[in-house]
Amino acid sequence: MTQEALLSAFASAEQVEAARRGDRAAIDALVEAVWPGCYRVAFCVLGEAALAEDAAQEACIALYRGITSLRDPGAFNAWLYRIVVRESARARRRRARAEAVAEAAASSEPSGVDLDIQRALASLSPALREVTVLYYFEDLASREIAAILGVPDGTVRVRLMMARRKLRATLTGYRELCALDDTGISDYAI
Repeated sequence: MTQEALLSAFASAEQVEAARRGDRAAIDALVEAVWPGCYRVAFCVLGEAALAEDAAQEACIALYRGITSLRDPGAFNAWLYRIVVRESARARRRRARAEAVAEAAASSEPSGVDLDIQRALASLSPALREVTVLYYFEDLASREIAAILGVPDGTVRVRLMMARRKLRATLTGYRELCALDDTGISDYAI
């Protein structure tokens, strides 16, 4: 297959090349051209229109932000397919977590410990809260968090250390009361 044939699944070679050079109008046009294909792939993966739309939108955002770093225009299809599939998986996980949280919230009133943990998290700065939630509640590795937030892995680990110190000070007394495993923050981590 020729490079043109490979690119035609989403966009023309000219559109990809112009966008790679950083031309904002070309990037906008490329996003518009690939949207139907992104949605189609996401819908086939997820089987649900609303989730597919969310995943396709996130994929287009990733395309918009990252097209200038694409080295080989011939790799565009594979690159974009990976993005769409990754965003589809994320949309599915977000939906599952949201449903689990809604189900848990509907089944019981939050305990005093849960409320105290929510307050302790709210007392953290946004940067510390982000890494704490992603690490403990979303079970992501520090390198994954670094990629998501666009910061070095060491920065994530330092923020986690700072957050643990603040949470340890805020939640003193709970160490003996309970292990806090229900909330994702275990006894050894605080």
